[in-house]
Amino acid sequence: MRRYVFATVALTMTLGLAACGGPRAFTQGQYGDPEEISMLDDKWNQNDMQLIAKKMISSMETWVATQGMDQKPVVIPEMPRNRTTEHIDMTALYDHVKTALIQSGEFSFLDKAARQEVAEEYEYQGSGYVDPDEAKGPGKQKAAEYFLGGTITSTVQQVGKNKVIYYKATFELTDISTTEIVWIDHKEITKHFKKKSIGF
Repeated sequence: MRRYVFATVALTMTLGLAACGGPRAFTQGQYGDPEEISMLDDKWNQNDMQLIAKKMISSMETWVATQGMDQKPVVIPEMPRNRTTEHIDMTALYDHVKTALIQSGEFSFLDKAARQEVAEEYEYQGSGYVDPDEAKGPGKQKAAEYFLGGTITSTVQQVGKNKVIYYKATFELTDISTTEIVWIDHKEITKHFKKKSIGF
């Protein structure tokens, strides 16, 4: 009888531990608003990128409006530099800024990364395989007037269960002819987190 009781208790405990400690699948989901601010953890996220892109483009539009330019400035965005200790997808941030630049309608955007592909396409179209009347060639590309560069830094303060993360994204526009920095601005983001104990 005792063996039966012990076996039953052991089986019950095993099943209970398996239920508590085993992996659980996410079985239900729904679409969310990408503009909605959500912080599920203390990592860099897409909301941070959106906030930075919006601030930088708005500031650049204001700068352009004060310059009295007859034509849109021709800009080449450079890949932002990550000077934080955290892994940040800088390509995603670059794409956010690039998209915002184009959609603003205030700038002419040149894609530096596409230059090699364009050069190869020129070579192919001039090889004789393409109708000469339709072939495109070098010599008509726009010249960039400005470089847009950016840097992200961060500091982390943690005391007990409280944690504060501070990000600072600084962007600057450099005149290619003179190397003069003609515009600069930054966006600051502060996040507060509190670690909660998990009870059983």
